[in-house]
Amino acid sequence: MKRLFLVVTFMVTLLSGACHKDDFDTDYSSDEIEYDGSRKILVAYFSATGNTRRRAEEIVAATGADVYRIEASEPYASNPYDDSDRIQNESYNNLRPGVGNLPESIDEYDVIFVGSPIWWHNPAMVVCTFLENYDLDGKIVVPFFTYGSTEYLQQSIDKIHEVTPASVHLRTYTGGGVESWLRDIHIIQ
Repeated sequence: MKRLFLVVTFMVTLLSGACHKDDFDTDYSSDEIEYDGSRKILVAYFSATGNTRRRAEEIVAATGADVYRIEASEPYASNPYDDSDRIQNESYNNLRPGVGNLPESIDEYDVIFVGSPIWWHNPAMVVCTFLENYDLDGKIVVPFFTYGSTEYLQQSIDKIHEVTPASVHLRTYTGGGVESWLRDIHIIQ
C-alpha cells in the first residue's frame, strides 16, 4: 500500500506540474559550462530496484559515457522496504557503508554523473562513500536521482554538494527528456 501511495504521489506531482526544474537550488551556472565533446564522462550509479539504472542507461546512450554500477559491500535487499531500518540508520546517522567494487581511480574523467535513489531523505549513503574516495576538485559532478516524491530532492542535492565541495555542480535531472536536460546543462549539443 505504501508503494502505491508513493507511485500515485509521484504521478500527481508530475501531472500537476508542481515539480519544475527551477524549484531546486544549486550552486552552479551551466551558462559558464560550454559543450566540449572531448570531455571524458563517467556515469556512476547505485540502483536497488532498477529505476536508477534505467536513468543511467539513458544518460550513457545520449553521451557515450563509460558506466560504473556502485555496489555495496554488504548488499541491500532486492526490496529496499525490507532494509528500511538499515537504510534509515545510514541516512539519519550520516554513515558510510562500504563499496564492494571501488575502482582504483576515476582521475581520467572530467564529468561524473552520480545517480541514486532517494532513501530516507538522502541519496543512498553508499554513493557518498564512493564520492568521498576520490579527489573531485574541479571535476564536473552532475547528480541525478530517482524518487517517489520531490519532497527531499533538494536535501539529496545538498548532500552530494556537501561531499563534493570543490567540484563544479550542474543541475540535476528533474523530469522530462534526458537529452533535453543534457543539452540545457551543456553536456551534449
